[in-house]
Amino acid sequence: MRLSYLFLFFSFVNSEKFIKNVNVNPCRNCIYYKSDGYSSTLSECKKFGEKNIISNEIRYEYADHCRNDESQCGKEGKYFEEDKYANLKILQQKIVNKLPITISVFLIIFYIAIIVKN
Repeated sequence: MRLSYLFLFFSFVNSEKFIKNVNVNPCRNCIYYKSDGYSSTLSECKKFGEKNIISNEIRYEYADHCRNDESQCGKEGKYFEEDKYANLKILQQKIVNKLPITISVFLIIFYIAIIVKN
């Protein structure tokens, strides 16, 4: 029993916590990243896709699939190109996603103010 306690003690002492992939560039900062605005798992990579020769429509690969596939971008982000305006685009997307809610709340408040005034 004492041996198991010693083992547990040394396993906690010697374990180091670290974050995997901390030095790898994130897809969201890449010029090829196309956010869906809601979920990062549904975001696409404009570097990889397939064009429908009938409709001329391009279907892009999901960004997380591209990063997990070494024949595409891979874990290290082989085709990463920095987007200098990435943070601005993310902020813009967040505002656009919340805009319908903001307008709805404003209209409700405006409607209540008109009713109370009359």
